[in-house]
Amino acid sequence: MGMGTGTTTRIEIGCDAGPDGRTRVVRLSASGLLRARVLPAGAGGVARVALVQTAASLLSGDRVALAVTAGAGCRLELVEVAGMIAHDVRGGDGAALDVSVTLAEGARVAWLGQPLTLCAGCDLQRTTRAALADDAALLWRDTLVLGRVGETAGRLASSTDIQHNGVELHVEQLDTGDLALLSSCVVAGAGVRALDTLALYGQRADDDQALQLARAGTLLALPAASLTTTAARLDPLQRRWSEILFPTHAHDELPLAV
Repeated sequence: MGMGTGTTTRIEIGCDAGPDGRTRVVRLSASGLLRARVLPAGAGGVARVALVQTAASLLSGDRVALAVTAGAGCRLELVEVAGMIAHDVRGGDGAALDVSVTLAEGARVAWLGQPLTLCAGCDLQRTTRAALADDAALLWRDTLVLGRVGETAGRLASSTDIQHNGVELHVEQLDTGDLALLSSCVVAGAGVRALDTLALYGQRADDDQALQLARAGTLLALPAASLTTTAARLDPLQRRWSEILFPTHAHDELPLAV
């Protein structure tokens, strides 16, 4: 039996491209621990939506579901104002974080997430699913911090499933519950405190050190001892890949919290 019921949070964001080519946010609903706020549009008519936390999360029993739908030809950027923390559940129910992204033909979405910190004693189930239609593209930043200072990471069971035109593009599972395996050379390596990943799905980026997927897509996963190290490598790359996604969009970035 869990120690508490937790809080259920649901966010839905939907956008369409208007006759002038500018993207309009046509659906925005939120309840629970997060709120979504429309920001001024970026260059080239890119719509921008901020995700804002209203209370501490992810606690025992919390359930967070985020669904994003982009219509044909949309340009959307999602901005996370602050990182999330998976807290010690103290023997209670685990937390859940479910993300779903659906992109119609020609849509472009950038979701450059802030770090998710896995505190000692956390128990988080995370699923990430994205379905990209023809000529759609998704730029994704996923940063994991393996425990606060002086801690070892709690458990994250993460599942990622990215589909392009109904065909698997990137399918991956990660479980931090086995610390010996996590710190082995097979997964992250010894001394790793951060796992930082930048992925461009639906398009390719030219980078000699990145993994080119079997279908259109490029991914670079970087384990390191600190966020400072990963940021030095991935932040400039993120800016270049953002220009691939939004060629006329001058991207405004928020600094990573180290």
